[in-house]
Amino acid sequence: MKILVAVDGSEHAWKALDLAVSLAKGSDAELFAIHVVPYEPLPEGVREFARVENVPIEEENARYHHDRTLGDAITHAAETRAREQGVAGVTAWTAEGRPAEAIIRAAREGNVDMIVMGSRGLSDAKALFLGSVSHKVANHAHCTCVTVK
Repeated sequence: MKILVAVDGSEHAWKALDLAVSLAKGSDAELFAIHVVPYEPLPEGVREFARVENVPIEEENARYHHDRTLGDAITHAAETRAREQGVAGVTAWTAEGRPAEAIIRAAREGNVDMIVMGSRGLSDAKALFLGSVSHKVANHAHCTCVTVK
């Protein structure tokens, strides 16, 4: 069995990790932890405008670098926590893109049997308007999805 758990550093994500760890230990499953850095590069037209007008775009790169570093720390913490609780087969990584799409893609490509994720992440306000990541994943994933409160 393969279990994918999405972690974003929120309280619900750590609860999801703890459940995924319990399930993995109980079934001798492989555990995969993913953090997704929401990243959409600036459109080429905006980049060209910035170049022509001498507008620096370093802020975008700095924000991405910061988010990526934070994501790597979150996945490292998740992997460490799972190993400390007795799961030997743990793989953790940071992906980029739209979170729901990246989680669904990782589950499909990894041929996972279950996705475990928190019901609320760090971007609750945005989710009210766009729909939550957990809702999108549950509706579009090919496998069982467990949402943890």
